[in-house]
Amino acid sequence: MSEVLRETVFETFAEVFETMFFTVLETFEEPPGKKDFVSGRFVEATIGYSGGCNGRFVFYLPWELARNITVNFLGIEEDEVQEAQIMDTAAETANMAIGSLLGKLDPGGSASLGIPKVRELADFAPQALLDDPGLFMFNTDYGILLVAGAHAG
Repeated sequence: MSEVLRETVFETFAEVFETMFFTVLETFEEPPGKKDFVSGRFVEATIGYSGGCNGRFVFYLPWELARNITVNFLGIEEDEVQEAQIMDTAAETANMAIGSLLGKLDPGGSASLGIPKVRELADFAPQALLDDPGLFMFNTDYGILLVAGAHAG
């Protein structure tokens, strides 16, 4: 993956998270090691795209991050947030982030987004993703956000 593309992804996702969810995403100076990841409850949001090229992105949000962006996005109190709202916000996160990215990479609009799919991962071990060449990692105050991208051509 080119450095320009990688930088565009980082900038786009950081912009979306800061603007829509009031959450700062930071890149890592050094890649985190397996010990830096906490296994546990995550939300997985998958979104595909097609037209000109095909592929998909899978977001792995630690539960606390998914909960925090939901509270910020909906403007509700933490004790009012419901699991269905967390799942809906995760789907919308994938939709907004990849929609924004495609807008930058495909300004002519030949690519189209699929419908995001979400599910809870009760005991997810993110360390299993570390060898994925299409993996993006962002540090947040609520855990490490992982996004795996796959381009089908």
